[in-house]
Amino acid sequence: MSKLSSLTERAPGSRLVTHALIALVIFGILTWFNQIVDPLMSYYLATAAMYATAMFGMTILVGLSGQVSLGNGALMAVGGYVFALTSLNWQTVPILGTPWNAVWSMVFAGIGGVVFGLLIGGVAARLRGPYLAGLTLGIAVGVPAIANRFPGLLGGENGLMLQVPYPAGGYASIDDGFDEEFIDEGAGEGFVDDEPIYEELPDEFFEEAPVDDSLEDPLAEEDMLTDDDFLSEDDFLTEDDFATDEGFESDAGSNPDSDPDAVAEEDMLTEDDFLSEDDFLTEDDFATDEGFESDIDPGVEEEFIEDPGTAGDIDLAGVDSGFVIEQWQASVAVAVACIVGFIALNLVRGRQGRVWQAVRDDPVAAAVSGISPSGSKVSAFVVSSLFAALAGAVFAQILSYVGPGAFALGLSLSLLVGIVLGGRNSLIGAMIGAVILVWLPEFVLSLAADRGWEDQVTNNAPNFIYGLLVVLVVLAAPGGLVGGVRDLAKRVTRR
Repeated sequence: MSKLSSLTERAPGSRLVTHALIALVIFGILTWFNQIVDPLMSYYLATAAMYATAMFGMTILVGLSGQVSLGNGALMAVGGYVFALTSLNWQTVPILGTPWNAVWSMVFAGIGGVVFGLLIGGVAARLRGPYLAGLTLGIAVGVPAIANRFPGLLGGENGLMLQVPYPAGGYASIDDGFDEEFIDEGAGEGFVDDEPIYEELPDEFFEEAPVDDSLEDPLAEEDMLTDDDFLSEDDFLTEDDFATDEGFESDAGSNPDSDPDAVAEEDMLTEDDFLSEDDFLTEDDFATDEGFESDIDPGVEEEFIEDPGTAGDIDLAGVDSGFVIEQWQASVAVAVACIVGFIALNLVRGRQGRVWQAVRDDPVAAAVSGISPSGSKVSAFVVSSLFAALAGAVFAQILSYVGPGAFALGLSLSLLVGIVLGGRNSLIGAMIGAVILVWLPEFVLSLAADRGWEDQVTNNAPNFIYGLLVVLVVLAAPGGLVGGVRDLAKRVTRR
């Protein structure tokens, strides 16, 4: 068995095949899980997959390369905005001319992340420790704020709204709302070089209009209002105009036959004129389940009930009624996470992973052995930025929106907390940290609802628990949950 495993390890491409099988199995399990859960759980799955995608890059940058990063949320903003801008403004792929779709937006988001990673990595390779942390912190604060400087392009504080899934045929161009023929025909009328022509009005326009002399005659005296035209006190009702109690009683005791307006006794309502309990419907008046089934024509039942094609799969708007947006978002997020995880797994277990670890452990020894420490750091930033940009593109599709508020400093800190809790040296730790980031706030909300906590306590409790967990993990298990489990397993096996 050992010979077979060693032969498998040495076979060309065996590592790629193994990692591809792992990614496919995980993708199949999560896809099946996504189909059987409710939409809310699909949303949680999409969010966790998005976090895992970004934290795979942090595992490489922080764990293997040994650098400090507080700005991966800003790298996600780069991917999110590139995805939104290309989706909203491009209808065809440049050079190729093929119709645009969301896949091309994801590709360009990744390219934008690589370019940004090269720029940041070139500067960060010269810094260490707190200086590097300060640089990435400035990026986390500054990059999302750029949207406020260019509101016309990036939407400002309100951001950009997206249509998810990507609309068939692309987004409508702004120029589509104007008739080019109309613009061409009217270009020479009233405009010179795209500027309006202002024509001076003639002097006759400002002359006073003729006045009707008949309006200047004063009103005659008989046409004016006098005191007799207004109501006086005698025209209002007084107490003497209303009947007294004695007069009312005397009228009631008079002979009804003498009153022509009196109602006859046979015309008055009696108890028989009102509904009784026997007049109301009871349970016996409704058909039972057996009776309802017996009334259905077997032919109609077979045609409309058993045939799934006529069961209402398409609603009146022509949209598939079985389509659930949360399941679609989860499918996209899981697919991207599995692809990124496959790439990260090959990098971590390949030669590049050993290069990152060598530079992390001893940069001088790595340089003596022919490894470029600065090149290693730049490559780690590029890979981390690529993964973060793809996660940002997924995040934009989950929110159907990109804006400064979605990629604030809190997002970068959350990613760092998740990687510390799960384990910064393990891709499995990144997945565990992603689950913690999604599960913990919901757990606190449910706990607050049961205990009746105030809103202020409920809103701040997740951050407090995050900080408490980070302190406990750093003290008890510096390698995170995965590192702690590994250390515990080693101690048990030694005994």
